[in-house]
Amino acid sequence: MLSCYEEALKACDKAIELDPDDAEAWYGKACIYSLSKDKESALLNLTKATDLDIKYKEMAKKDDYFKEYWEDEDFKKITE
Repeated sequence: MLSCYEEALKACDKAIELDPDDAEAWYGKACIYSLSKDKESALLNLTKATDLDIKYKEMAKKDDYFKEYWEDEDFKKITE
């Protein structure tokens, strides 16, 4: 993973450390993993974000970060 992704992940991890229920931080991690082509981690973090705040289900369906997963069955299960 590129260092900019690593730095962004560190920031998200710090936010989650301070507030484990920070859905925005979990969603941010999902976006970063999606950009770095790590589908498993992207969907794992997206699941956590959507469990904490349902609004991220609709956001992910329109967010270009997840565009390559829009037709993916695992992605659809998370966002339905």
